[in-house]
Formats: sequence, C-alpha cells, structure tokens
Amino acid sequence: MEATKRGRVGSHHEASPTKLPYLPQEVITEILLRSHARSLGTFRCVSKPFHSLLSDPKFAKKHHDHNAVRLGHRRLILSFNKLFAVGLDSIRDSCEGIKDLTAVELDYPLKEDVDFLSEVYRKAQLKSNSDGIHSSEIYKKRWVRIFGCSNGLVCMANLLSLNDVFLYNPTTGESKRVPDLPESLRSKSNKTLFSYGFGFDSQTNDYKVVKFIDGNDNYVYSLKTDSWRRICNMPYKDVCFLTSVELNGAIHWISILRGGETTQKVVTAFDLTTEKFRVMSLPDLAEECEHIFQRSKVGILKGRLCVVYLCMKMHDVIWVMNEYGRESSWSKIRISVSYKRMIPLCSTKTNEEVILLLDGHLVLYNFERNTRRNLKIHGVEFDKSVGGNSYVESLISPNSYVIER
Repeated sequence: MEATKRGRVGSHHEASPTKLPYLPQEVITEILLRSHARSLGTFRCVSKPFHSLLSDPKFAKKHHDHNAVRLGHRRLILSFNKLFAVGLDSIRDSCEGIKDLTAVELDYPLKEDVDFLSEVYRKAQLKSNSDGIHSSEIYKKRWVRIFGCSNGLVCMANLLSLNDVFLYNPTTGESKRVPDLPESLRSKSNKTLFSYGFGFDSQTNDYKVVKFIDGNDNYVYSLKTDSWRRICNMPYKDVCFLTSVELNGAIHWISILRGGETTQKVVTAFDLTTEKFRVMSLPDLAEECEHIFQRSKVGILKGRLCVVYLCMKMHDVIWVMNEYGRESSWSKIRISVSYKRMIPLCSTKTNEEVILLLDGHLVLYNFERNTRRNLKIHGVEFDKSVGGNSYVESLISPNSYVIER
C-alpha cells in the first residue's frame, strides 16, 4: 500500500509541469536579433509585447544591421514572368554541398497586372498568327522591372508604363506605392524615356527613389517625407535604364554625355546624401567590341564597382574598379566562360566565389581557379531574359518607416 502510494506520489511529481525560467528582455531581444526575418513575422502573433517589439522600426533596422554584418539570411529575387525568391543557405564555397535551389513565387504588387498583360499579349500573338499554328507553350515575359534593392526593400515598376512604382519587402510582403510626380513639378518636355534608381541615405536614415528623364529632368523621392522634389540637372543624353547599382552611398548607372557632335559613355554616380552627380570615365571598351548593338552595364563584384557587357557578341571579360572613384584603377579580368549578358549577383560567405546570372543561367564562379558550376533551381525554368538581384532579409517596412533619433 505504501509502495503504491509512494508510486502515485512519484508519478504525480513527475507529471507536474516544469516552470520555465525567466529570461530578461535583453536576452530575448538578442535571441530575436539572430532569428530569420521570415520567422519573426510569425512571432508577432505570440503576444502583444512580441508584436510591439517586432513591429518597431528601430528593432527592424537593428535586426537588418546585425544580419548584414554577418552576411547571413541572403536571398535572390529573380524576375521573369513573375517574381521568385531563391534562398542561398544550401550553397557552400568550393562547390561542396551544393543542392538544387528552390524558388518560391512571391505575392507582390503588380502581380495581377502581370497575369492580365501576359494573357492579353498571348491572345494577340495567337490572333496575329495567320496560319493558325502556334506554340503550346504559354508566352512568358518580364512585365516587372526591378530598379534596385536596399536593406531588404525592393524598388519595382510596371515595365510597360514605368509609372506604377512600388517599394516592396519580399520577406514580409508589405509594399507601398510611390506617389506620382506632382503636376507642379512635371516638365513640359514630351520626353518619355526615363529610369529609376533606389538607395538608402545612411546620413539621414532615409530611403530615396531617383527618377531620371531623358531631356535633363531629374527628381528624387524621399520616403521620410513621402514627397518628390526636383534636383540639379545632369548633362546626359541618355540613361541606361536597364540597371543601376548602389555602392558607397551612391547610385550608379551608365549614361552618355553631351559634347557637341561627339558623345562619351561614362559612369554617373548620384550621391544619396549630397544629391549631387559625379562622373567617372569608363575603361576603354572600344578595343574589346565594336558591335553596333554593344552596350555595357554597371554591377558590383566582391564589393567593387564593375562593368560588364550587354551585347549581341560573345565576351569573356569584366572590368573592375579596384579603388572606388579612382579612374586609373580600372582593371580587366578575363574569365573562362563567354557571355552576351551577365549580372553579378552576390558573393558567397567567404567571398571566394561569386553567383552570376549568365545568359539566363545561375552560375557559381571561382575567380581564383577559373572554374564554374551551374546552379539548378527546382521547379522553375528561366530563359535569357531573366533578371536578378540579391537582398538581405529584413523586417523593414515601407509603410511604417520611422527615423531613429
């Protein structure tokens, strides 16, 4: 009887719930700072204190800064017929342990427009085919243009009109439509060729969208004030609207300077703090290509400004500016693979290898060994028109952005 009682007492004691230890708020915050942004989005539902902390713009900025230093939680955003996010956690340096990557289709602004326009275009193609023969493959086109990524936010626009501009966080799904340029600021010029640049001004803690219009009209949008203003003119003739990159607190793109009857291609940099333009000469590209359709574009390779070709002819070189702002530091790197269109996306964690988007293929390239390996994306097939950018996952919201004071 006593044994039975003792057994029951012991069983009751073992079944009693264990009280969880108390964790100071500082410890909880440090744990959350090391967590994935995607997980933190669901943690907001745990309690009101969690929701308050994880919705705080100051915490979002601190979380991003922590992960940016560690070079962790990085993803690719690929634009084709729709937008896809691709995780990079399975990639290892030296081509070891590489797995097939998985692309996740994103729910983003303009997605309904993409479906509608693709269907309209497909029907128009079928109707215009007089012989009644058509491909059974659904027509795919990149209706969304990405103009830049900064601190986990993506600047994107409708490719057809380029007027519907959004700031979008692919991690949280939040987005904000950038207001149209006010009528009072619009130029009377009938120029329609324009482009955008996007970046973060660390001095004022502000995100800025820059609009360049062929014809010498330039404007900047401030997320802090949610407004546009005209900025100083730049004597360019044409802006390469295909790409711009953010580096060292400035947005860079390739433009053509006016000079009487002569023109000159240059790298133009827009300082996000001073809102002034700076021009840097390009390396001598003429010796490499005289093709009539030859164009070049800027990129970032291992933290350095670079120039690659966008051409109908095959090329096997990349130009890199070894010392930022020093025009004499341009150097040519010859690679072991030829390309017509290349986009440097990001480096691996040890900076040993670089992920390139090369003629529609994701390639892991080792510059020391001059070796390459194609990365496969499970379940999605792209073609040469695919575009790509890299970003660090963050909780930064374009709708509740508050300046840290």
